[in-house]
Amino acid sequence: MKKLTLLLSALLVCAFNFSQNTEIEYPFAEPGSKVSRGVFGKDGRVEVKDAEGYEDFVRATAVMISKQNIYEDEFYSWSLREKLTRQFGTSNFADDVRFLDQPAIGSCTGFLIAPDILVTAGHCINSMEDANQFVWVFDYTSESEFVNNRKLQFKKENIFEVESIITSEYIENTSDDDYAVLRLKRKSDRAPYRFRTSGKVLEGGAINTIGCPTGLPLKFATDAVVIDNSPSKWFKSDIDSFPGNSGGPVFDQNGFIEGILVRGAVKYSSAGYTGDYIYDASCNCVKTVQWDQVKYTAGCQSHKITAVPSHALITAVYENIEYAIENNLSDRFDSWSIYQWIFNGKYNTSAPRLEKVALKNNNLDALGKILKVSAEKDISDDLARELLDMAYSSRNIKAIELLLSNDILADAGINASQTLLQRAVSNDRYEIAAILIANGADTSVKDSYGNTLLHEAARTGNYNLCKLLIDNGLYAGAKNNDGKRPEIIAKKAGYKSLRKYLKKQRKKKRR
Repeated sequence: MKKLTLLLSALLVCAFNFSQNTEIEYPFAEPGSKVSRGVFGKDGRVEVKDAEGYEDFVRATAVMISKQNIYEDEFYSWSLREKLTRQFGTSNFADDVRFLDQPAIGSCTGFLIAPDILVTAGHCINSMEDANQFVWVFDYTSESEFVNNRKLQFKKENIFEVESIITSEYIENTSDDDYAVLRLKRKSDRAPYRFRTSGKVLEGGAINTIGCPTGLPLKFATDAVVIDNSPSKWFKSDIDSFPGNSGGPVFDQNGFIEGILVRGAVKYSSAGYTGDYIYDASCNCVKTVQWDQVKYTAGCQSHKITAVPSHALITAVYENIEYAIENNLSDRFDSWSIYQWIFNGKYNTSAPRLEKVALKNNNLDALGKILKVSAEKDISDDLARELLDMAYSSRNIKAIELLLSNDILADAGINASQTLLQRAVSNDRYEIAAILIANGADTSVKDSYGNTLLHEAARTGNYNLCKLLIDNGLYAGAKNNDGKRPEIIAKKAGYKSLRKYLKKQRKKKRR
């Protein structure tokens, strides 16, 4: 037991040193250095359990935790009190230092923008070498049990690792880019954040953030506004944030991401620049860094979400809709369908059209909603035929009817060797043939051997299909290239009664 205690203490000391020294209209149109922060005015941070109306946003926010803090599925952490005592060499704290007895295990914050796509700051993760040192944990809140002020346990389904980096950029002191878009090893069923894809954040607009300030359980900070939106890649606000908030979501009152929290104002102390806590010799105590106003400070700076490469945002929008279709989540589909431009296939040419995804999953509700946007001007003749063929191959009568009712032509597929009606007749699909004919399919087509649709129907022996074709104007006496009428085809196939019917129809006056 003594050895285990020593090992755990070593883990905590190592993790503490590591975190100290290691760098770790609406927006739906088409897309086109680690510095600490502090509090502006009164500290407005609250527990996320008190963030009424923002529950889904809390669930979509994760905390980055070093694997050095994990031993046998338990997460070991100092309390904030212990962490600051070790940092400043005093156990005296001013009244404005809050949450002292909560764990302080987090390094950065991140947020979901798709089931397995997480966004954070580039100075938190900028390579797979960085990513492999951490896990991302959801539901790290003040309600997480902090056993003996030393360890926490999280459900395995709330712990995620990074599979790959979709895109990231961070070069200290050389550019304004500070973002990372990460692919997780598995999907989450949590509802991701939606985000701006065009335009820019409103100056003076209200914003909020959720994050793990100084590693604490998730906190919600509100009552902040955008102070300056003029820089091309970031904007300035007066939101309350600390180290650990880096990478967190900055979102408007409706939950749309405007930016990634990355850096902010600092004060100088004997230990260097700081933006969270500072030692005050006059009281021999630790205080929270505060400013009366943001005007003459760097403020809290957020990387604009629209300055993230557009391909990452396009991928996220597509995958959210794909996930909603595959899991038949109608509300979620509707929520993400505000990005209507995604239904234009040019934005994600490497992935299947969403109409195809809906057909594959027999999600006709989603298919109908997509077609209302795409059918009129965005579906080519070839694509229209592909969609009809998909529905035909799965014998999905309702899907065929839905496609045809949304201006997909029954004879789509000018480059195909057969019309869909020819295919239906030759495969004895009476119901589909009837639907196609009712929707204007050409019944006069012939194959390269001169066979009419009636020749093909006679070969299958389907009396009702033959009658349907005759009722729609086909002549029972038509000959193919070999000079054979449909009745001869029926006779050769052994359908005697059908032969008699066809012969009788031939002798009638041609309609």
